[in-house]
Amino acid sequence: MSYTKYLPSNRAVLFANLSQALANGEKFPELFESAADISPGCYSKPLLQLATAIREQSQVPLLIHIKEAAVFLPWEVRFIQLGLATLKIGEVFARLCDYYALIAGISKYFLLWFVGFWCLLGLTGAYLGANLVADKSSVSVGFAATVLTLAFGWFVLPGILQQWIVPNSVVWQFAVYLPRMRSLVVARSVYQYLLNLGLCVQSGMDLSRSLKVSAKSEPIDWLRQRYLGVAEDVAAGAPISKAFIGSGILSETRIVVSTDAGGKKPGNLWEPGITDVVRQSFSQQLEFAAKILPLGLMLIFAVTWLILAMVFY
Repeated sequence: MSYTKYLPSNRAVLFANLSQALANGEKFPELFESAADISPGCYSKPLLQLATAIREQSQVPLLIHIKEAAVFLPWEVRFIQLGLATLKIGEVFARLCDYYALIAGISKYFLLWFVGFWCLLGLTGAYLGANLVADKSSVSVGFAATVLTLAFGWFVLPGILQQWIVPNSVVWQFAVYLPRMRSLVVARSVYQYLLNLGLCVQSGMDLSRSLKVSAKSEPIDWLRQRYLGVAEDVAAGAPISKAFIGSGILSETRIVVSTDAGGKKPGNLWEPGITDVVRQSFSQQLEFAAKILPLGLMLIFAVTWLILAMVFY
């Protein structure tokens, strides 16, 4: 598929359509066909193929079909699995839509930086291409280098976008070694974990099972193990708030609950409204990352260009 598959705005529309189809009373696999008609074109064919596969191989579990479909990302499948387990798949689709809508609202910074980086890369390719040959005035070589550089950027763009939108991508795995970026990664995780935990409890699961199911829906392995540790502590008799604080997760993120206008003190982590506070923290940190990460790429590029210049000139 083209890079449009990974545009957060497109994925937000996809999950909004799936959620709305369920709200309208549509069932599997018909809802995939309905979504294919009104979703961005990059999803139409795989959605129709998914619907056909479900209809022709009805004996195969729905989750298997979803995993094998060329439309859902592995980290999304974890959430969809939770939705199927709680019989609240529509709400999970809506929450995935909310996540991508949030990403889309902030991605303008990331995309602007990337376009600037891409253009700079093309100009540098032209310069180096024209100067690494005997005839330093070779316009044709410079033009060819520019085209090749920009073409390379076009082909790697899907991968770059996927790294940006997928919580457990390689970029975010390395980002946790930077304190500010680690805080962002954990804030995203806590926000979705609390939503999933509430979803499980609302579906009628007991607390012990809710904690385990919510933990398994986390795409990042080391955070998933932390949440499973919380589940084990609660199963052993520890209060849920104490177990969560003891996991050290909150100490690794910049989540601040301020007093309201009436001067009331904030409640504990599990009171209604705390997810809004965590979401706001995630949004603010994400905006910071959208501005800083591309700048870091440009700095790396600048250093690389300087090294090449020192080697060849």
